[in-house]
Amino acid sequence: MLHHAGADISEPMLFGLGQGIDFQYRDAPDPGGTPMLTGRIGPALLSRNACSALGVELREWRAPDPESAFAATRKLLEAGHVVGVSVDIFHLDYFSSRSHFAAHYIALYGLDESLAHVVDTDQQGGAQTLPEESLRRARGSDQGFMPSPHLQMHVERLPARLTADTDAVLSEQIWDAIRLTAERMLGDRGPRYGFGALRRAASEMVEWGDTLARPDEAVPGVGRFWRFAGTGGANFRKLYRAFLREARERTGDSELDPSVADFGDVQRQWDQAIDMLTAYRGADRGRRTLEAVAARLHAIADAEQSAFERLLVPAGKRAGERA
Repeated sequence: MLHHAGADISEPMLFGLGQGIDFQYRDAPDPGGTPMLTGRIGPALLSRNACSALGVELREWRAPDPESAFAATRKLLEAGHVVGVSVDIFHLDYFSSRSHFAAHYIALYGLDESLAHVVDTDQQGGAQTLPEESLRRARGSDQGFMPSPHLQMHVERLPARLTADTDAVLSEQIWDAIRLTAERMLGDRGPRYGFGALRRAASEMVEWGDTLARPDEAVPGVGRFWRFAGTGGANFRKLYRAFLREARERTGDSELDPSVADFGDVQRQWDQAIDMLTAYRGADRGRRTLEAVAARLHAIADAEQSAFERLLVPAGKRAGERA
């Protein structure tokens, strides 16, 4: 949406300015189901945070029914807007996942005859075309985690300075976004958010072979979700490291070098945990695998906590210099 409106900003930079990284634990809706374990905040909140940092006017609206949703979307498209829509990935033809997950967003830029033209994340192939009926089902789904049927958003306008001097605006906002992210990650937010949630997931995971209804499917599925489901890899840690690297390039600030290295180590540890999960076979040393993954996740929680503690020191200093 921002690119169409005239601001060329990378996905990692938007993720970082949107304070996107997190770990969240959401209970499974049914007994024996797999909890939702995601490495980011909600996508709508991420968009709001990024637009607020950039001074962008973002409009959101949730339609009461499919007809109203598509009528409003068509009107915005005809006015020249690209529209962000919330969807359930289960109904997207180009998505390999056969699980319901309704907290995904795509950018819709065209409707013609019976086809919809959208842009997804780079990991999902970028520009895609799918049947309009598939998009209707995806937008209207109330299944899976975090459904937002018929929710849409669009960029109403950009501040003139963002398009005229994008590099300066981004550089000015980087340290504030890092500080806010680090403060949130280091706060005590209970067993559902942040490091408390990650350690809870690690502790419970050891018993998944007994508590999940179909562990041979569910356990590798968690690993695939962390690697492929729009995460950019390593449960969004690769994306956050890319943000820090771009931040280093834009600001020229060597204070970011240790954090880029820290998140390189964090990313590698996530990849190791994911490799173990995707290789899980319950009948073949299954519990030992889960114990090894749990130990790795506890180590990741410690590593991320240390990384954000180290990152908060220069972030507080640099943000204070701008105040």
